[in-house]
Amino acid sequence: MARYEVSEFQLDGFHGFRLTDSESGAETHVFPQLGDNATTFRTVPRGLDGPPIDVVLPPERLSELARVPFSAGVPILFAFPNRVRDGRYEFEGNTYEMRDLYSKKWDHAAGQAIHGLVDDKPWSVEQAAANRAGAFVTCSLRAESFSLVAAQFPFPCRLVVTHRLREGRLHLEAAVHNTGETDLPLGFGLHPWFPAAILPGAILPDVVDTIPAQRRAGSEVRMPAAGHWELVDRMPTGRVLPAEADATKYDLREFRPLDGRHYDDVFTGVRRDDRGWSEAALRDPESGLELFVAAGPEFREWVLYAPPDRSVVAIEPYTCTTDAANLAARGIDSGLIALPPGETWGSEVEFGLRAF
Repeated sequence: MARYEVSEFQLDGFHGFRLTDSESGAETHVFPQLGDNATTFRTVPRGLDGPPIDVVLPPERLSELARVPFSAGVPILFAFPNRVRDGRYEFEGNTYEMRDLYSKKWDHAAGQAIHGLVDDKPWSVEQAAANRAGAFVTCSLRAESFSLVAAQFPFPCRLVVTHRLREGRLHLEAAVHNTGETDLPLGFGLHPWFPAAILPGAILPDVVDTIPAQRRAGSEVRMPAAGHWELVDRMPTGRVLPAEADATKYDLREFRPLDGRHYDDVFTGVRRDDRGWSEAALRDPESGLELFVAAGPEFREWVLYAPPDRSVVAIEPYTCTTDAANLAARGIDSGLIALPPGETWGSEVEFGLRAF
């Protein structure tokens, strides 16, 4: 029997791919028509026995994920991760409007477009296979093939994402090809959802509602960042504040308990390893486990979202900060990439679970 396998299945009327690794007990479900979302990732940490542990928080129902595409699993955020002020952005002297074209993903209270343009779109399956390098499914999307996207983001491009299960870990390999004739404003991010405590076995979405406050408070987070963007109404002002300015909350370079704090913050000044990668993590002292997200050199910001009213944590690698295009138009180094015609951007993110 081969270690890695790929199979197709139907769930709640949606067509998915199941990637499995028999040696580690790892499994991932990917639904191309739901924004190419990896809705499930479970694994057994190396050296431990027992049933696979769900790392990623799955949706309650796939129909709910279709309705709110960034609410569970690992949503893909492109072309602007997080938020855009007033649903309007500037790039190379031109202004583009999103207010009336994307009401489905509009934060009416804040007056902001939210979470990009592709996480609710059906992606095309390019290849699904298994070999010695793992089980994988590769999907693609052409932004201009969707009229609403083309109207508010008139930059032809092709996105290609491979979800690969290998040695008990989930790898996401992303590439953006500029197929247009002008520079492409590029921001890429992921919005993975995790329960605030690492629970044994398979989990249901509503299990987070049963996590005691003290269990959430004891969970520890680490962000590899020396600073964070000053935010007003969730929008960066353009100032970066050092972690030491409010070290109790923002200096997360070493593990620190959530301890009742909540976060919706963008971290920067990233600490990297010898490969140029950075890593953020959530540690659960009660279970002795920690989940981690590692991002390639192209990711320079991290978002930590830990709301006060729900025991969930989102650890989000971004290539740029929130509202990056508008900050760049003000001459602020926001991380926005201007990808030339014919060029390709690419990087990788890895998810895993380990004992400590």
